[in-house]
Amino acid sequence: MPYSNGIENDPLHLAAADWLVRLQSTEISLEETLAWQAWIHESPANAEAFARIEEISQALRGLPAPAAVPAALLAGDRYDASVPIREWKPRGAAPRWPWPTLGVAASLALFAFALAFWRAPAAATNAFETEVGENRSVTLADGSIISLGGDTRIEVAMSENVRAIELTKGEALFKVAKDAARPFKVRAGDATIIAVGTEFNVERDSDRAVVSVTEGRVEVKPFVGLLPVSLLQGFKPKLRSVRVNAGQQTTAGSAGIEEPTKMEDPATGWQIGHLAFRLQPLRYVLEDVNRYARKPIVLETESMGTLVITGTVERENIGGWVKSLEHAFDLQATEETDQIVLRAR
Repeated sequence: MPYSNGIENDPLHLAAADWLVRLQSTEISLEETLAWQAWIHESPANAEAFARIEEISQALRGLPAPAAVPAALLAGDRYDASVPIREWKPRGAAPRWPWPTLGVAASLALFAFALAFWRAPAAATNAFETEVGENRSVTLADGSIISLGGDTRIEVAMSENVRAIELTKGEALFKVAKDAARPFKVRAGDATIIAVGTEFNVERDSDRAVVSVTEGRVEVKPFVGLLPVSLLQGFKPKLRSVRVNAGQQTTAGSAGIEEPTKMEDPATGWQIGHLAFRLQPLRYVLEDVNRYARKPIVLETESMGTLVITGTVERENIGGWVKSLEHAFDLQATEETDQIVLRAR
């Protein structure tokens, strides 16, 4: 793609960068998403520019934080970002330090740009986690209570303006204290769940999040971060927000968010040792069961994960459930030193 003054001066790439930042926001509307799609399809040049900016942004994510800059060096740096760094030099004099250290402010700005994609809240972050088979509850400063299932981890950021939680793995029940001025946001994989004062359960599997509402209602939004280039192939109709009311649940994954359906089984049975499944692929069932299993249960072949499971697993009798699987699906469970392997007979 031709551009005469460099990517930092090219209007097309500046527009692409603007779109990428806007798409990263969890507050983006359907209309804005459609407008982005229209812009992408206006010309191949637009799509190419967006793909290049996206590639650069992904590279920035891997950059380590820069080392602390001595105050004297920073004070001597006159670069103000008004022009690209490669076009700038101290007026009337040669640089006072080698090129690699020229424009300290520029390198700091570059790192800040990378961090901006994450929109991290300006609040201290605390992490809470459980071991396999362990349940625990955490009470936050605002009075909200989070119950963590086995092998679960959350990161919590609280401030005067922010109540933000990331469920990095596992399952958790959120009893949210009412505070209209500070919406309660939970990030779980490809979804962001927003509530003011309600109760809901989030189960995060490897490639999806299941959100079940037991009281009140929540808004489930797609987490549009650094979008994969594959998304440029066409607008995904499920890439929009969904409202989930009490007694309903939805599933969110990379393809989008499903329409809410009636919650057939209690979402909080795991708190008393009952793991209920209705027409669920075995691979997802095992992810849940393994949060409580003495030894992880694994499948010999990936195709076995598509077996559809309905029933209840008692946390204290996982071994009995495995035996029932053997009979129901003609499988064989082999216990090894560090795992149990399920294979076809």
